[in-house]
Amino acid sequence: MENTVAWLLLSAKNRPRKKMSMLAHNFEKEMKTLDMTTNEAVATCSIVEKALKAGYGIITYMDESYPDELRNIAYPPPYLFVRGNVSLLKYPVKIAVVGSREATVYGMNTAADFAHRFAQSNLCVVTGGARGVDTAALRGAMRAKGKVIAVIGTGIDVDYPKENGELFDKIAKSGGLIVSEFPMGMGPLRENFPIRNRVMTAISNSLLVVEAAQKSGALISAAHATEQGKTVFAVPSSIDSPNSVGVNTLLRDGAAFALSPEDVIDEILEREPDKFRKARDYEEPKAEEKVILPKSTPKKEQEQKHLTPFEQAVVNALNSGKETYEEIQEFTLMDTKRLTSLLTIMEIKGIIKLAFRNKYKLNNRTEGK
Repeated sequence: MENTVAWLLLSAKNRPRKKMSMLAHNFEKEMKTLDMTTNEAVATCSIVEKALKAGYGIITYMDESYPDELRNIAYPPPYLFVRGNVSLLKYPVKIAVVGSREATVYGMNTAADFAHRFAQSNLCVVTGGARGVDTAALRGAMRAKGKVIAVIGTGIDVDYPKENGELFDKIAKSGGLIVSEFPMGMGPLRENFPIRNRVMTAISNSLLVVEAAQKSGALISAAHATEQGKTVFAVPSSIDSPNSVGVNTLLRDGAAFALSPEDVIDEILEREPDKFRKARDYEEPKAEEKVILPKSTPKKEQEQKHLTPFEQAVVNALNSGKETYEEIQEFTLMDTKRLTSLLTIMEIKGIIKLAFRNKYKLNNRTEGK
């Protein structure tokens, strides 16, 4: 636990890939410089204790269970909250399936049928756990008793959508895995779902888009997959359907046609035959520590306590349009040591988050108003 707390503290200031790699290399040395009696350290320790007490696991960037593919992206998650079969993060062949939340009957059936066939061929199906295509793909793969991973955009203890709570429990208890990079208790914030998508595509060998409107999260996933060098497949659909515009645009711009599950399976098999052999010979983990499940159904989070005066000052700065460290410091007039520690604590609590280009954002725009 001590190493986990130390990593959370140190990694909060080392987000880009190169800095994370350097921190991991020098971790023991950096760990000795930490003062574990500070408010920041105490708050972080409390969060880790809370997760472990509830029965969830925390995998850090340094851990053997952390996927190598995630280490190579620009902004790798410093840690992952997990429940279920952690070894699936290292499973050799995974296919991400994404699509519309407002899927048509055609889209739902297609997603379920493709995922069912993928599972029969020893591919692990990865989705975001959302309504529509994601849920259909999860259910299709599980119907074939296949392996599934849901990379969710909320805290690991939050069921979203609410109706999928039972499905997530079933996934974790039947050999699947639920993954989140967000703090426990964090609800469904719109900006977190595109962030989640980069993890989903990074750990997968390829991506399949079933249905997508002109502006959709599925297209963001396709962009992440392309940037990560993954093959993007798309299932063609009627040009008259709004849910088909995004998919058909992907095909026009060079995505691979998926007219059947075999189109996807054969491409991965031809490209990575060794991984397919490893998947065929995969054995379920016997070690108890590789399967992480909540000890009991976590109680609903109590409402967040009132912000401290210093936290409220930062919230006021962000609500006033201040985003960078320098702008927040100028607005709040805090000294460097206090502000640096405060921002880290607020990020760990889930009040704020560090977005791209080192700009801070509120996780809930209503907070403090």
